[in-house]
Parts: sequence; structure tokens; C-alpha cells
Amino acid sequence: MDTVLGLLGMALWIASVIAVAAAVTYVVVKLFPGDEEAKAKTTA
Repeated sequence: MDTVLGLLGMALWIASVIAVAAAVTYVVVKLFPGDEEAKAKTTA
């Protein structure tokens, strides 16, 4: 039973780390958009 709980805990840990990384990436992209949009607007 300890093995099953350990594996479940590890799976939850991995899923939470991936979720936090995705959330941080989303926030950074929204707060600091790249210069590609600004370059496209100025050259058009």
C-alpha cells in the first residue's frame, strides 16, 4: 500500500510542477510580450 501511495504522490508532484511551470510561462508571456508584434506593426 505504501508503494501505491508513493507512486500516487509522485504523480501528483509531477503534475503540480508541470502546472506551475505552465502558469509561470503563461504569466510571463502575457506580462512581457515579445518584440515581434511591435516590429510587425512598425513595418506594416
